[in-house]
Amino acid sequence: MNVTLVYRGRYFIREALDLETLAAVLRSAGHAVTFVYHPDTFGVTDNVLQVPLLARMLSRDGRTTSRLVDSRPDAIVFSVLSSTHAWCRRMAATAKERTGAPTIFLGLHPSLVPEHVMRDGNVDFTITGEPEDVILPLLKRIQTKTGVANVGNLWHRSNGAPSFTHRADLVDLDALPLPDKELFRPMVSHRHSYCAMVSRGCPYACTFCEETCSKRLYGPKYFRRKRVETVMRELAAARDRYRYREVIFKDSYLSGDKQWLGDLMQRYRAEIGVPFKCFCTITGFDEETASLLKEGGCYSIEFGLQTWNETLRRETLHRRETNQEALKAFACCAAAGIRYDVDHMFHLPGETVADHAEGAESYRRLQGLGRVKVHFLVYYPTADIVQSAIRAGDLRADAADRLAEGATSDFYNQSAGDADSRKAVAGYAVLYKILPLLPTGLVRRLSRPGRARWLRLIPSPVVVALQAVHAARARDLRFLAYLHLYPAKVLHTIVPCLPSSKRAVSHHR
Repeated sequence: MNVTLVYRGRYFIREALDLETLAAVLRSAGHAVTFVYHPDTFGVTDNVLQVPLLARMLSRDGRTTSRLVDSRPDAIVFSVLSSTHAWCRRMAATAKERTGAPTIFLGLHPSLVPEHVMRDGNVDFTITGEPEDVILPLLKRIQTKTGVANVGNLWHRSNGAPSFTHRADLVDLDALPLPDKELFRPMVSHRHSYCAMVSRGCPYACTFCEETCSKRLYGPKYFRRKRVETVMRELAAARDRYRYREVIFKDSYLSGDKQWLGDLMQRYRAEIGVPFKCFCTITGFDEETASLLKEGGCYSIEFGLQTWNETLRRETLHRRETNQEALKAFACCAAAGIRYDVDHMFHLPGETVADHAEGAESYRRLQGLGRVKVHFLVYYPTADIVQSAIRAGDLRADAADRLAEGATSDFYNQSAGDADSRKAVAGYAVLYKILPLLPTGLVRRLSRPGRARWLRLIPSPVVVALQAVHAARARDLRFLAYLHLYPAKVLHTIVPCLPSSKRAVSHHR
């Protein structure tokens, strides 16, 4: 069968990496795969520059539809984010009208609210949870026009009404084929930065996190890691093909199991030997973990702190780490010579301007800090934090139903809050982004309530340029890779007739 995969959004996130694996599963079974990719340049999922006017001018849904129809699909698979749900529905409606091919929705948003997604008559099937062991049996049923009752993880229509089959077993991560890293090329250069996922899920239960929402589908066993041998097989194959300069482990966290980490670091240093970046949790991070990572070649660790307000973090986010534990983890990195970045999230229910000011002061005092990664809270329809936001008055009582339609925001896009809070948050967000470049005294003055809000007037390209200066100075390979690839992303959007643009769509046909 000719299967067309459709995705809108940025690379370097789990959903894009999952598509690489899904494409490999399809190709290994003999299916032809066409990839229709909308990079959403300047749009809500763009993590470099968000310019709504330019995003609307460059959207050109008609071009995407034409590419989709020209692929002559036997089945169309949409990878759907909450922020792209409405767009995917529009594309599915047009595609069904012009091709008649069955449409399959999968990904985070359909997994969380499948019954709501199935209300759209243009969506024929919804896969909830992991799709790798589901997609091939489903395609076989579509091809032979037989019943789908035995296909797991599947929502379909029975007598005109949405119906669920049954929950499938968890996928054996070590049995999956190597990801199809050609899928996003030439939009993504693996020569600069190779992105890998070596686990799925997370054992923690943060109230805002997509991993917590996904874990509810499978229970506590959802979190698991690939064997070290499996990880090394992928990295070695990619090294021989792409000669990459760094690796980014995009997993929720790489720390925790010191035996597994020690084995991985020993082989990574001996067989791969390029710098890498990873995510770690503050909880349980210690000198031994920092030493293992450093010896393996880690140059940067990203920690999720989200806020310096301990009460807010504990009671609203269900995060267990204290500020003192955070400072200890950061000190371990500094002592080991590892740069660290910290995730900070704005628009949490109940946060205040005083929290923003405290955050700036706290970040100012850190030694070895690379970047403050500014995020904005995104509400997933089944996340526990939705109820906290309703109680705080940040969301309406019917928020869950409205969110099921699809959130129009992203972690890099500010869309919540009233006018005053948006101005304050926008100002502090700029301050956090450029904080490592500023003198200590200036940070102290700007962090005072009422002053930081004026920083929002600095044009976004200037902020990005300042971040680039710091990235070059700190040898932040990941940020520099973003900037290197960004011009190609813009050109691909503006000039669809470029030869590389055509190859990105038709390479797998």
